[in-house]
Amino acid sequence: MEKLKSYALFDNSGLIVPGSLVVQKIKPSNKNFKEVFAVKSYDKTTNAYTTIVNSAYPNALLADTFSVKLETYLLTKGVKAKDTVLNLTACSDDVNAPEFANIINIGQSPESLNEFLGPFFGGGLAGYPHTGALGLQAWQSHATTDTSTNGPLLLINFPHIGVSQQPDLVSTSNNVGRILRKGKSSASADNTCGAVVTAAAWVMANLAGGSAPVRGLGVFANNDQYFVLATILYANRVTLCSAPYNFVLNATTYSAGVKLATEYIRAKSFTDLKDTLIPVLSGQKSLYFVTGTFINVDSGYSAFINFNELWLWDSGAWTDLTTAFKATL
Repeated sequence: MEKLKSYALFDNSGLIVPGSLVVQKIKPSNKNFKEVFAVKSYDKTTNAYTTIVNSAYPNALLADTFSVKLETYLLTKGVKAKDTVLNLTACSDDVNAPEFANIINIGQSPESLNEFLGPFFGGGLAGYPHTGALGLQAWQSHATTDTSTNGPLLLINFPHIGVSQQPDLVSTSNNVGRILRKGKSSASADNTCGAVVTAAAWVMANLAGGSAPVRGLGVFANNDQYFVLATILYANRVTLCSAPYNFVLNATTYSAGVKLATEYIRAKSFTDLKDTLIPVLSGQKSLYFVTGTFINVDSGYSAFINFNELWLWDSGAWTDLTTAFKATL
């Protein structure tokens, strides 16, 4: 038996038209009607957990809060979420899947991002843009034609990192790079991001030999994304493998090493996208590019986002919107 569903009419600014709520089995024919759900708070964290996250990332915001503020800011630029195709370039890890209202799942990406079209998935391990220029061109070709500028587009590029509140890990400053996953009893053996840890561990193990990763050989055979991440970290091996990071899988340097390695990959992803990959999209108007780090948390709590920069690519030129957007956070 088909269930009744709630629908509401949205105006051109993305707001619900007062008095338009209907409950019926099928969606009304008007394309501006959308299914709506009961209001659900995604602030499932606690003040104590927020303090733990902010001790590692002082400027981190709840992911849902950040996403709503981004949507609001873009609206001041005339960019409506309902017209914007999102390219979510994040790690393939299941905890980075969307969180949906009234559905208990593993994902932690905020439901508010679902206001945008898509998403187009442009990432891979550690959030590096492994789909490259071809992936960006495919995404661009999906831009809506509802506006005269054939767009807009939004690219959010996030590596991810875990921050657990497990007491014994917090007390030894070993809680960054770990989360308590759904169905597990402890966060102690977790690696988030596991791909970052694996690539960093390879660099540490091969440091003495002085040999850079070789595409297609050894552990990198049929493992190209592993090769790319190891290459990024190998280029930063002097710092990554020196005190106080000295990347090894133990309680004294693990968290500092994971955090630094994640930042190296974020910075490289940002540079490659901004300087090399996005510029291949000649003539594209209103492409907004966000870089930051997605912070996963223990199962049952709300994720965070550490924001770094926001840029606009328009007709072959970049405009830095970071300061203006930060003022709204």
